Amino acid sequence: MSNRKATFAKRQREADLKDHAKAKEARRLERQNQQGTGTKGPVIAWDEQFVPPEADPADAENNGLPAPTPPASEDRP
Repeated sequence: MSNRKATFAKRQREADLKDHAKAKEARRLERQNQQGTGTKGPVIAWDEQFVPPEADPADAENNGLPAPTPPASEDRP
């Protein structure tokens, strides 16, 4: 009789391990689906044209670049 008890316990452990593995796999798939593409960080819009930001004179001085000239005013003689 003890052999039947041991066999049942072994089968129960194996079933528990399979259930645990299935639950773990389901959680892993759920995490993948929530992330979307599976990438980290912001999504890059490859089809948009790059527009550089306006140059700031203070940044040009700090980088050793010549400062941009201000636009000519029409009020000047």
